[in-house]
Amino acid sequence: MKKTAIVTDSSSGVEKEYAEEHDVFVLPMSVIIDGVAYRDGVDATTEEIYDMLKQSGEGAKTSQPTIGEFMEIYEKIEMDDSFDSIIAIHASSELTGTYQSSLSASENIDKPVHVIDSRIGSYPMKQMVEHAVDSKGSDKGIEEVVKEIQGMTDHTQLYLLPKSFNQMRKSGRVSASQSMLASVLNIHLKLEFDDGRVVIGEKIRTKKKIINNVMEKLEEYVKEKSVSTIAIVYAGGIDLTEEWKERLETHLPDVKLVIEPLVTVAGVHAGHGTIGFGFTKGR
Repeated sequence: MKKTAIVTDSSSGVEKEYAEEHDVFVLPMSVIIDGVAYRDGVDATTEEIYDMLKQSGEGAKTSQPTIGEFMEIYEKIEMDDSFDSIIAIHASSELTGTYQSSLSASENIDKPVHVIDSRIGSYPMKQMVEHAVDSKGSDKGIEEVVKEIQGMTDHTQLYLLPKSFNQMRKSGRVSASQSMLASVLNIHLKLEFDDGRVVIGEKIRTKKKIINNVMEKLEEYVKEKSVSTIAIVYAGGIDLTEEWKERLETHLPDVKLVIEPLVTVAGVHAGHGTIGFGFTKGR
């Protein structure tokens, strides 16, 4: 699979340097703040976008790349003799239309393209991209690698702990009355993925109980599902991760920790101050 190009979108959180080194073509998602669209990693850095969301998050929205941008990427790869095939990995089709747009654009070129719906985003989706990249150095056929990545989609999870309901209300994910009631009752939410959709996993009173709940879940995955790497993702400053890093190092000392920003298209809805945990079973 040495001559395969990898296509993804910025929901994967793949860094620019990694993408350039490994022939990964990343289509930027956009965050719209105060009516201005910022292409993730192109017009503004992740840190700059989170700073703007903190100051002017009300009404912020996201948008996917245009079909023209997908066509431009595919035509570029079509004309490049370095590649004879393409694997495209995109954010959950339940949350964005990038998968469908990529699929439509891929039908207009001659090189074989395998478009995969990751059913998730952020770090677990990045793991799929990394698996595709790592497989380029192997003797596996492209169909085998695609099957492996599709298998990964059934074994990923991303937990998100929004700091408050404010941004979820601003982005339209909860109503104003729900936000006010939650604040009065001091309710903490845990969001998680279920078959490609973001659902409310638990509504728990007190910070201590939500911490215990998450730790129990993570310890269960490590013990029973052979999770060896957990990513702590954060929407805002890295200092948000310090308590959780110490906690995980104490309770799960054999687990590799990765610390990185939550992809901004998720942060728009979860809000500044959100902490999350992403992983794939068996990895």
